[in-house]
Formats: sequence, C-alpha cells, structure tokens
Amino acid sequence: MKINPNIINNPPHTNNKNTKNQEKSKEIPIEKESQYIPNQGEEKKVTYDNPKVNQTEVKRLKEESDRAHSGLRRMVEELLKRQGMTFNDLELGKEVIVDEIARSEAQALIGEGGDLSPEKVSDRIVEFAKAISGGDKGKFEILKSAIEEGFKQAAEVLGGELPEISQKTYDLVMEKLNYWKEEEQ
Repeated sequence: MKINPNIINNPPHTNNKNTKNQEKSKEIPIEKESQYIPNQGEEKKVTYDNPKVNQTEVKRLKEESDRAHSGLRRMVEELLKRQGMTFNDLELGKEVIVDEIARSEAQALIGEGGDLSPEKVSDRIVEFAKAISGGDKGKFEILKSAIEEGFKQAAEVLGGELPEISQKTYDLVMEKLNYWKEEEQ
C-alpha cells in the first residue's frame, strides 16, 4: 500500500482536486510525527490501599454515642420536668436550677466509667477515626487535624476555652491517636 503525503494536508473528506486520485489508490492518511511516548513519570495511584471503612464498628460507635446522648437528654428533660419546664423554656432563656438528683446523675455520666467520661468519649473518638480510615495509619494527619478542628470549634462555642473535662478528653484523644500511630502494624 502506498502512502501519499498530500493526504496529510488535504484529507480525503475535503473537496479538492486530488480526491479522485486518492480514492483510486486507497491511500491511508497518517499524521506526521506520530509516535508512542511511554509514561516517563511515576504512576499515581488512583485507588485506596485500604478502602474498607469498618461499617460494623462505625454503626456500633454511633449506637453507643446515641445511647450516651439519649441518657443525657433524658436527664435534662427530667430535670426540666421537676421544675415545670420544657426544652422550649431553655430557648427562651429561663433559668434552670440544677438539683441534687440531676447533679448526681451528671456526675455518674461524666465520672470514671460513665458514658460521657473523658476515657469513654476519647475511646469512641479514636475508634471512630480508626474505623472511618479503614485502619490506615497513612491517614493519621488528616484524622488528627479533623479532631483538632472539632475541639477548636467546641471551644469557640463555649466562649473560647474548653472546660476542664473537655480538655482532659482532648488530651486523652491525642495520646491514644499517637499510641495507635506508633504501635506495630
């Protein structure tokens, strides 16, 4: 088969004088300087090594967190009822007096072993971070940064500084995250 260089500049589909001659010789157009150039750079991964988010663990942690939140909500609701109030009254700015029953229940929730204790809350935060990352320690900095941002936003909502219990929770989270990062894989 013969290749006609005129076809490169005047493809067969254009109306020109060479069209009849090109059809007769069944010439195939080719591009000048066509050549294969292999990828010389390092290939970038387009998949995630450990794509499996531990959905079972995420679900368990969410249920555990929901239980703790429900317990706190129930406690506050009962406190309000004892004072003839509802959550709507809180929005109106009415003053709530924390009675001894509520104080005792709150202490149990935040005290050692309680669902809202720094130890248990920090466990849930770290376990959640590990679960959503699929256990990939390569995501450590992203996870740590997100957690730091969450505590920073909480501090802003609370007037710029975390309460002592929240600061203790933060410290435990960072300690546990760092331990996870350093432990053997």
